[in-house]
Amino acid sequence: MNSSTKNTALAAVIVFFAVLLRVVEHPFNATPLVAVMLFSAAIFKEWSWKIGVPLVALVGSDALIELKNGYGFHSSTFMVYITFAIIFISAYFLLRKINPVRIALTSMFASLIFFLVTNFAFFYPEASITNPSLGYYPHNLSGIMASYQAGLPFYKNMFIGDLIFTALLFG
Repeated sequence: MNSSTKNTALAAVIVFFAVLLRVVEHPFNATPLVAVMLFSAAIFKEWSWKIGVPLVALVGSDALIELKNGYGFHSSTFMVYITFAIIFISAYFLLRKINPVRIALTSMFASLIFFLVTNFAFFYPEASITNPSLGYYPHNLSGIMASYQAGLPFYKNMFIGDLIFTALLFG
């Protein structure tokens, strides 16, 4: 089997499981997307594979979630995609030398970056009425802190999920 065929087969399997595991019921934020970003950035040699595999997994799963539940694409999708791009670029540089410690630290770093960026209240449109139960926080320090506090359960799920899925992909 030549290298291109191996890449195609590996990419198809990764995308299939990433999409499947995002579409089926799961704890919020416990998905394989960060693991796919890290793995693709570190393993694939050709840029079309490095970028294509995580992009197809992300957009494809969002499209299916949109069809299934109606919230695959939302007002914060752009910020989520930008955050995943930051994670991917960071992984490209952090995982030039692959070893278990670097992989684990990069996974933890990715979870933290996602949490910090996507919960930073100033990036969200300011609501006319503040309602933290709906995710509308005042644009001040207390609003930012409330946003981070509300995001902690999701961060925990992502942190654990990222470590498990990253270990599975790299293992």
